[in-house]
Amino acid sequence: MINIYNSNNLKKNRTKPKNADVIKAKNDGFKLGKYWNAYSNEVRIHIFTSNFNELVKFYNKILEFPIVKKFNSSNSTGVLIDIGGNIIEIFSKTKNSSTNGKISLSLRVNDIEKKFEQYSSKNITIGELTKNSWGDTSFDVIDPDGNRITLFSIDENRNKYYKVKYE
Repeated sequence: MINIYNSNNLKKNRTKPKNADVIKAKNDGFKLGKYWNAYSNEVRIHIFTSNFNELVKFYNKILEFPIVKKFNSSNSTGVLIDIGGNIIEIFSKTKNSSTNGKISLSLRVNDIEKKFEQYSSKNITIGELTKNSWGDTSFDVIDPDGNRITLFSIDENRNKYYKVKYE
């Protein structure tokens, strides 16, 4: 997996918007970032499927993206697939699945308590701050279309958390 935590990578991969784009965005009522990093801290895209084995085979065998972790829980099976420093998580969709077929994202943040406090003061739907058994603390934000965005921070040693594991 690419070392996305190397600060030299982050500085090297910064992209600045053009002044014309900044002005256009401002005129449209949006604030454009000063720059973005080609390799963010971590973004995870979640895919829920009824055809788990076939979808995993497609990403792993055909597109040749490596599986970095496989897990089983009481209500689903999943894999984490490295797509160049970020992650696709594929979950088996079960009858008890809480997803409604829309997208879901996970975003790693440096200070989960600070983000939770910041977002709690806004007029948005957020979930409980939860310490998870797999080694992170997280909460969900629901966007206006009902899509779930999970923000998380790693609680334990990063090397242990990201250790390659295939069950």
